[in-house]
Amino acid sequence: MLEHGFIVLMDFLGTGKPWLSQCVAAGHIVAPRYDNVTSRNGGCRFCKRYGPGDPLEAVADMRAVGFRPLEPFKNVASPWLSLCERCEKTSSPRLNNVRNRGGCCQHCARYGLDPGAPARLYILSHAAYGAVKIGITGLRTREDRIARFRGRGWTLFAQLEFLTGADAYHVEQSVIRRLRAEGHPVFLSDAQMPIGGYKETFDATFVSVERLLALAEAER
Repeated sequence: MLEHGFIVLMDFLGTGKPWLSQCVAAGHIVAPRYDNVTSRNGGCRFCKRYGPGDPLEAVADMRAVGFRPLEPFKNVASPWLSLCERCEKTSSPRLNNVRNRGGCCQHCARYGLDPGAPARLYILSHAAYGAVKIGITGLRTREDRIARFRGRGWTLFAQLEFLTGADAYHVEQSVIRRLRAEGHPVFLSDAQMPIGGYKETFDATFVSVERLLALAEAER
């Protein structure tokens, strides 16, 4: 059994009996039959369905939807302490949920962003602050994120729709990274934006809403 990737967890009951074991690659608890493992080269059914327990692949899949793992990879079914790169809060999503359902930070979910559901990217301006902002939100949410910003003096300039929140997040972050690399820092403070989103703001003197839209459209 070990040669085929299993650590047995109980005494042998017979070639045709389920044998409680642990998958070496990803740590899944399974019960394959000895005759299937040896005669059919059977492997862990979870690994076959969800992919191998490769730590590098696991990290890449987490980063693709905006999670930065904060501890070593265990297996696809265990909670994995991670930092959400959007809201900068920690949670413990399971890799198999991330791979199959897109996963979602429990904190971001409160603001209407599900990486696997339709989403929109929006571009706002604030005349009094002299600021512009880029952001994303879900299309089917109870909270109207854009309306909340409008209630605090922001004006909607444009919005783009995406099939998934992950796609919208990728475009938003690409635009932000490019502008930060050009030397445009965060413009507003946390205190000026009590409903969040200050880290996606720019000085309107140097970054226009038209430029934000052009960069976002170029990244689609």
